[in-house]
Amino acid sequence: MSQSDPDADGVVYLCGAFWTAPDTGTDSRAGTLIHESSHFTAHGGTDDWVYGQAACKDLAIHNPSRAIDNADSHEYFAENHPHQS
Repeated sequence: MSQSDPDADGVVYLCGAFWTAPDTGTDSRAGTLIHESSHFTAHGGTDDWVYGQAACKDLAIHNPSRAIDNADSHEYFAENHPHQS
């Protein structure tokens, strides 16, 4: 999956794997959309420093500033820390 231009908010191209992922939860369609939209400048302009939960946890421990700029970190935070009323 990839988006086109980080300064042109709103266009994300989705591959076939997106459609077989679960709707919610870890590595879900919802998480994928959060990951990809976080790349847009208006939504944070994140990069892909690492992929996967273990790598994101390690990045957060050893390089917190890079973890903040990592798209998968935003995805896993949203997927695993839903809003509770």
